[in-house]
Amino acid sequence: MSANDTLVELLCKRATSVLDPATRVQLFRSLVAEVDNETLLRALEALIERSGLRDTQAEVTLLAVYVALAYDYERLAALTRPSAEGPRLSGEEGWVDLTQDAAAQEEAQRVPDYGRGRMLSLGERKSLARRPERRLLDRVLRDPHPAVIALLLANPKLTEADVVRLCARRPGVPEVLLRVFQSPKWSASPRVRRALAMNPFTPAPIMAATVPLLAPGDLREVAHDERVTPTVRRRCLELLARMPPHPDDPSGTLH
Repeated sequence: MSANDTLVELLCKRATSVLDPATRVQLFRSLVAEVDNETLLRALEALIERSGLRDTQAEVTLLAVYVALAYDYERLAALTRPSAEGPRLSGEEGWVDLTQDAAAQEEAQRVPDYGRGRMLSLGERKSLARRPERRLLDRVLRDPHPAVIALLLANPKLTEADVVRLCARRPGVPEVLLRVFQSPKWSASPRVRRALAMNPFTPAPIMAATVPLLAPGDLREVAHDERVTPTVRRRCLELLARMPPHPDDPSGTLH
């Protein structure tokens, strides 16, 4: 067994030994910090390959690694950026990054009207995000501040449909979409991952991490949706081409 195979097996064993997704991600933040980029890159490539074969252990592990890396954004960017020697984890070319569209970002950064007759402070908005009151959620979901959304993602009244709607909004706030992916609870949702993959305002490193996590049926759907950027569609087709023939699997929630 090669050193890379040993690392992959170790990561899979650790991932499946921890049932709680948040605890698993915390563990993996420590684990990946001890591995150099080239070694981790080879392990990720192996996990992507095994995930394509519908290896459940590899799928759970790949998600844990990527979510852990999302907390080290610059490192994730380095791992998913095409290298001079050839493509890395981003596919045959780099992702198209639309997050720098100034006009779109100005629109996305507008603070919603909270119905108080004045602009609320950040502290007040964060307080509202914590409240388990369904009537407030629609307004808080439109808040552009990532700190507000981070609190909202832990709100017990928030539903998967709410988070999918948040991820589907265009123009989106890249930092908000990053916070969604960093959430162990919500990044485990196939519907949330699909929404992130289809939103051109998802940051390029997060997009590169999300696409290999899609179930075959979602890869096909995204690959044939003309609203999705061409680069993402091509990456979906690349991943599908590496998979054995497999019937559509409607499930894809990783626990």
